[in-house]
Order: sequence, then structure tokens, then C-alpha cells
Amino acid sequence: MVGFRISDTQQAKKMSSYCDGVIVGSAVVKIVAEYGRDSVSKVGEFVKSLKDAITA
Repeated sequence: MVGFRISDTQQAKKMSSYCDGVIVGSAVVKIVAEYGRDSVSKVGEFVKSLKDAITA
């Protein structure tokens, strides 16, 4: 798995061709910082977009 500076779907898709998975931390923290208590659905949407990108 790779997890350094993965912050969008394009990066996740590119890296997934070299490894078994991607780790995304800072991008999720930024979403939580921006949306606070309302971030749950936003994080879910973001994670789904990453999953869709790497499994396509």
C-alpha cells in the first residue's frame, strides 16, 4: 500500500496500478476541517470516489 500525498482520484488510480491499495489521511482531515459535524457524508462521498477510481 502507498499513502504519501494521495489526495484525489487521479492519484489514487495511478498508484493503485503499482500496489494493493492506497491510504488517504490528510485529504480526509481537510474535509473534516472544512465541514465539521457535517463532514460524514462528504467523507463518504470522497472515499466512494476513490474506491470507484481504483476499481474501474
